[in-house]
Amino acid sequence: MQKLYLFLFITFNSLLLIAQDGDVPLNHFNVPIPPQDFQFNDLKIDEQGRLLVAYKKGILQFDGNSWLKIDITSSPLKFLQIANRTFLLAKDGIYEKQDDYFHQTKFIQVFSIPITSNVVDLIQQNSKYYLLVNEEIISFDQDFKKLKIYESQLGYKDIFTFENKLYAFEGNYLLENVDGTWIDLNLFAPESTDFLFSLKGLKKLYFAYDNGDFYSFDGKEFDPYSSELNEYLKENYPLAGKFLDEKLIISTLSGGVVLVNEKSGKIISTIQSYNGLPTNEVNAITMDFQNGLWLAHPYGLTRASLDIPFSDFQFYPGLGGLPEVTLFRNDTLWVGTTEGLFYLKEVKDYETLQKKLVEKVRISVPNQPRAEEEDADGFLEGLFSFDDDSKEEEFLKEELKKFRSKYRDEGIRFKALREKLDEKEQQLKDSIQYANKNTKKISNKGEKIARSQYRSVVKTIDVSRLKSIKFEYQKINNVKEHVESLVDTEFGLIARSNTGISLIRSETSEQISNLKMVKKLLYEPEKSRLWLSNGLGLFSIDLSTNEFKVTQHSDNRFNDIIIQGDQLFALGNNFLEIFTIENDKITTSKQLDITNNFSEEMLIYQQESEIKLLKSDGIFTLNSNELEIDSSFSKPVKYFLKDQENNIWVLSAKDEWGILNKKLSDQLKKWLHIIPPLKSINKISDSTIFFTSNKRVVRWNPSSITEYPFPNTFIDGVMIENKWVESDDFVKLNHKENNLKVILSTPEYLFIEDVEYQYFVKGLMDEWSSWSKSREIDFPYIPTGDYKLEIKARTILNNEVSQFNFEFEVLPPYWQTWWFYSLEIAFFSILILISIRLNTTNQSSYLTKTFTFLTLILFLEFLATILENNLEGYIEDSPVYTFVINVVLALSITPIERGISKLLVVFNSSRSKQLIIEMRKNQKNKKNEQN
Repeated sequence: MQKLYLFLFITFNSLLLIAQDGDVPLNHFNVPIPPQDFQFNDLKIDEQGRLLVAYKKGILQFDGNSWLKIDITSSPLKFLQIANRTFLLAKDGIYEKQDDYFHQTKFIQVFSIPITSNVVDLIQQNSKYYLLVNEEIISFDQDFKKLKIYESQLGYKDIFTFENKLYAFEGNYLLENVDGTWIDLNLFAPESTDFLFSLKGLKKLYFAYDNGDFYSFDGKEFDPYSSELNEYLKENYPLAGKFLDEKLIISTLSGGVVLVNEKSGKIISTIQSYNGLPTNEVNAITMDFQNGLWLAHPYGLTRASLDIPFSDFQFYPGLGGLPEVTLFRNDTLWVGTTEGLFYLKEVKDYETLQKKLVEKVRISVPNQPRAEEEDADGFLEGLFSFDDDSKEEEFLKEELKKFRSKYRDEGIRFKALREKLDEKEQQLKDSIQYANKNTKKISNKGEKIARSQYRSVVKTIDVSRLKSIKFEYQKINNVKEHVESLVDTEFGLIARSNTGISLIRSETSEQISNLKMVKKLLYEPEKSRLWLSNGLGLFSIDLSTNEFKVTQHSDNRFNDIIIQGDQLFALGNNFLEIFTIENDKITTSKQLDITNNFSEEMLIYQQESEIKLLKSDGIFTLNSNELEIDSSFSKPVKYFLKDQENNIWVLSAKDEWGILNKKLSDQLKKWLHIIPPLKSINKISDSTIFFTSNKRVVRWNPSSITEYPFPNTFIDGVMIENKWVESDDFVKLNHKENNLKVILSTPEYLFIEDVEYQYFVKGLMDEWSSWSKSREIDFPYIPTGDYKLEIKARTILNNEVSQFNFEFEVLPPYWQTWWFYSLEIAFFSILILISIRLNTTNQSSYLTKTFTFLTLILFLEFLATILENNLEGYIEDSPVYTFVINVVLALSITPIERGISKLLVVFNSSRSKQLIIEMRKNQKNKKNEQN
């Protein structure tokens, strides 16, 4: 029995997974260049996580917030990462990427050469670089000094390294470079086709050709890689490929992007027009540090979020209208839209699917007289004759295949081939349309007819692309449009539209009520009874019988209803009515008035055994048939709604979601920041929830998602006096120009609006700043000194993304420098020595006193200046303190002068005594000499 349960469990989960694939969520970005310049050659993520875009007229840099144009003198072609160096191949040579201290990017040309060929590459082998350009190979040293040129009559088509060996294609011949000589290896290489690109996988190399051939190379043999991938590339023309996240990712001309598992060769998924891409032509790809795949196409840039816990379900073929509500029932996803009810099923009939994907474009033709047309027996009679659109499409498809082969034989490939085919397709359509005109007769010539036509834009959808679409939506017939809610019952699925109520069993539907504008549905499983309310009142439908009898119980209009035991609680615009249920009848037991001046939406729900009412300003509890305030919100909540399990979801004033009667996981609460405003919620389990928002059906499933990589935060630029600073070292500010602005950058592409910053400067601030979303840190004035700016950054998914420091210095004015102090000390020392000299040489007393007094005043002023400068930043900036310092020093002049005079008297007396003693000694010595 346990084995049976295990088998049923595995079977159920396998079925559950069938309808839970979903599409990769896409975000589209507008590129700030003219549309005529939308020719993207390559994409790259730099060391800081910023996106570099190479287009035909330059390079753009994008950090999630702002775009910056990087100067370059030629059209960029290709980015290359070799070891720890980033290169750019442009039309006029090789450039190397260099960043300054503030991560400002420049491209410096290291070698100049005109590039005219489409195939160009740069690789490194040991200590040398090899450039494939214009079907030649040029070798360089580490400083890009040209060493040797390898020429060929056949022309070199590719160059690569594998297992530390250097290889090249000369025409279709594989060569190996041995000690500077190219040796033919006599290995198979595809013929009669043009080489496009190569890419290096985990253990093998892969080569793509314009006929769709895709080969792997293990160092010994060339082998066709994958028949499934070859079929896809054969019809959709590969343009570029990269090995990212253990996947082969290939962009195509007409098939979007295909993601391939390298080990198995199986196509994991595709990103193309059917699942949200603006076009199927993708020119360049790259992947950022958060596993976001960037796609460049003729309409701009698109980012596919590969590893996030959300999947899109609105792009599967067959879904019409805007989604309103979802329900997961019997392993199947049901979606109610403005155009009806749809369910998701596995694709089995690709012919029918292809017809669904034929785009219908409505053309309105104004009222005008119809010109007289030629006779039906005219020149083009019977040239094209089709009974329906399918035969016409089949004819066009076959004709275009013939012209495709013809054009390829003529050497027309890539975009030129697509343009030629589009031109031929339009010519064929015009011929068909003209022929069909001549088969019609006009009964009244010159009659004014208001005409609206449909034009079938035939997009040849290859089988390989069709096979990548695993599921499609099927519409339920007879369900009126604009399905607003779904209810699951044991009798079937109940769909509420604006024109009635339908019961869906399997894939058939039956209208059980024609009540219009129903506001609320509630199913009572114990009595198999469906409650509903609209502008006419409160009704019930018995689902246990085939008659589906509708009974009216009240004339009042209710917006929400719940049942507890034998009581029914119905909430109107300004009142709450409580009914007692007895058998099939209900009677009013009490009605409570509610103050609701603005007729705002309210909900009623049950929490444990209590009945509660939710308004935007608070929660009320029904206690003894009276409404009492339970709790109030500090700020009114923005929005709230019920899911299918009657859980109450609330969006707070801080844009955070929560559930009132259950706990919402912190992870989901944070991820909901990137979902547009919600319209309905279908909670299957804590790990599987379907959200419906405007134009989107999104599924939450975090079970297979690893930890989301956090972005890198760095200083993107520094401005002094509103001028950008270019520096390779820390910043030094002049004391007259110390207005500092630090600009931060965090390349976050999902939670762009949720990045916050915090900073602290010791000596300038007492505590850390508050968290702010502003990327600019502005200091209008900074005193002299050395500083360390500490910066923290975080996103909604975590507390702290990163923390780093930025050191800078404000240079003092010259009168605060050490050398100026040294000069002042030397100057005053000289003055003091002169003063002492004058006082000890008995010079004029007036001159001596004046000089001494002047020296004293200057010295005290010097002390006052030192005190003011050193107390700056420690006392308040007020003229009172300067005045007090000057008064104290002024009052100290006389005592200091008297003290110095006494010291001088003592010094002079001591010196006089010494002189007298020396004189006496001299006189005594002279007398002794005379004797």
